[in-house]
This record gives sequence, C-alpha cells and structure tokens, in this order.
Amino acid sequence: MKNLLATALLLVLTVCIVQAQNEKYMQAMQDGIQALKGIDRTKPDVKTLQDVSNRFERIASAEPKEWLPKYYTAYCNVILGFVGSSLDEKDQYLSKANALLKEAEAIVGKPNDELLILKAYQSQIHLAADPMNRWQTDGETFKENLDAARAVNAENPRIYYLEGSSLFFTPEEYGGGKKVAKPVLEKAKQKFSAFKMDSPIHPDWGLMETDWMLSQTN
Repeated sequence: MKNLLATALLLVLTVCIVQAQNEKYMQAMQDGIQALKGIDRTKPDVKTLQDVSNRFERIASAEPKEWLPKYYTAYCNVILGFVGSSLDEKDQYLSKANALLKEAEAIVGKPNDELLILKAYQSQIHLAADPMNRWQTDGETFKENLDAARAVNAENPRIYYLEGSSLFFTPEEYGGGKKVAKPVLEKAKQKFSAFKMDSPIHPDWGLMETDWMLSQTN
C-alpha cells in the first residue's frame, strides 16, 4: 500500500513539474512573440531585433526538443539579413538562419510547411541582397521550397504571400509587377481569412504585408 501511495505521489509531482515547465515555455514564447510584433516592420531597429533573436535563442537552448524557438530565431535572422548594413553582414545573418532551420527540421523529423516557407523567405532575402549574382540559384531554391510547402499544406497563406511579394517587386519586363501580383495576393488574403493557427505560438506573420501590397495594386 505504501509503495502504491509513493508511486501515485511521484506521478502527481512529475505531472505538476512537467505542466509548470510547459507553462513557463509557453509564457516565454508568447513574451518573445509579443516583443517581435512590437518591432516597426517598415524600419526594423537592428539592436531591438537582435535582442529578440537572442531571447528566442535562449529559449531554444533551454528547450532543445522544441522546434519553434529555433524557427523564430531563424525568422529574426532573416529579417536582420534584409536590414544589415553590408552584404557580408547580411550573409552572416542569413547563413545563421539557414543553419537554425536545418536544426529545426531535424527536431521535427518530417516535412513541415512553416519551415519550408521560412527557407523560401531566406532564399528570397538572400537573392535581394545581391540580385545580379543570385537570381538563378536563389530563385530556383525559393520556388522549390514553396512547392514543397504547398505539397505539405496548400492552405498556408504565407505560401501565396511570398509568391505575391516576389511578383510585386519583380519588374514588369521580367514577368512581375503589381498587376500580376494582385490575384496571388488576393488568394493569400483569402487564405489568411480561413487560416487556423495550431497554437498561440505558431507563426502568423504576413497578413499586414499582404494588405499593404494589395493597397498598392488598387
């Protein structure tokens, strides 16, 4: 009887500890995401963005079996790759993002649409840093990752947001422009309206940018 009570007590204590750890993880992630959302998207402050990236990196170190902290650290580094002051600096951020995404993929262990979309975004920003020398390789990688993401979950709106943004910023003489981008962005908007997040800490970026680009097409 005593052994049974001891086992039951141990089980209850274990459940309580795990629940407390999960709550701590969720709170840390939500705080980091809130800080990320508070950054001005039109002109991100590099220091603030780096601080948020470091925050997610600390969570990733504390929770090595969770892929989302690495995802958000990678996302911050993709944005840093866009706002970096030199090509070398941009490439350093983007290389770090690429490494983090590989680590996150290893944790998930199967194709994941959000990771594939962020890999496509990384390729898009890498191309934008040096378009004359990278349009062929990065352009193909961008498309391959979005196609792979679509095969996993064609309802993810960020697929169509990235496709639309690529067309939006591509000159008309190269097959892009606002007119071509508009129906793709409208599809992204439709997908955003129907999209359900898996949890409060899963990705939900892209809607604001989609709305802005659509406003420029009218």
